[in-house]
Amino acid sequence: MKRITNLLIILIMATNMECSAQTVSGKINGHEYVDLGLPSGLKWATQNIGATKPSEDGDYFAWGDKESGYSFSCDQYKWSDRKSSHEPIDFYNVDNIDLFQITKYGEKDGKTTLEAADDAARTLWGAPWRMPTVEELQELSDGCQWVYMKSGFKGTSKYNGATIFIPTGTDGGHRSFFEEQFMTVEFNFVCATLWSSSRASTEWDAQYFMLANDFPLHENDSVSGGVGMKHRYYGIPIRAVSQ
Repeated sequence: MKRITNLLIILIMATNMECSAQTVSGKINGHEYVDLGLPSGLKWATQNIGATKPSEDGDYFAWGDKESGYSFSCDQYKWSDRKSSHEPIDFYNVDNIDLFQITKYGEKDGKTTLEAADDAARTLWGAPWRMPTVEELQELSDGCQWVYMKSGFKGTSKYNGATIFIPTGTDGGHRSFFEEQFMTVEFNFVCATLWSSSRASTEWDAQYFMLANDFPLHENDSVSGGVGMKHRYYGIPIRAVSQ
């Protein structure tokens, strides 16, 4: 009987291990959130869009696309169009980007933040959920102490001790035509990424959040996070926020 009891305890602990890395403060539209006590008062969803639990990376989106999936290269991106040129396209050439032009959220219209109609979080989860701005992702990065855990990174709020979990994903956190191999193998590090709703200074790029750590990895190793930019047609997960 004692042995059975011990096995049950182990199973319960294993089942709750993931949950222990994630604080749940409440629900909005049926989706759980954590209040990290950040100065902005922002509430962060406890899992990525398309995920069924915090440890899953969920769906991958091109920036500004409301449907899951992503464009392998610039010619397939939703907001790109072929320039008037007779030059043939080599789809394996990274310089193809010069043959296309941005049709929305670019230099012509001057828009730098996704409108609600192009916000996947708002469309799929409903208001008041939305994608975070780059400033809000930076607040998340600065407002938590980050450590590596199995299958992702745990952030502990510097303000109220609440925790949030960001999964690493299957392809190092993002996917594109030219990066089909696991980044953990190709670049010798693991990372987790999230899109912002903010365009970068260059119109082909958008701002995103990344947590990364070099090998060898150990539980509770400190990690660094911050914001950067990626091509808009890359596939990156989305974590919704709400006021």
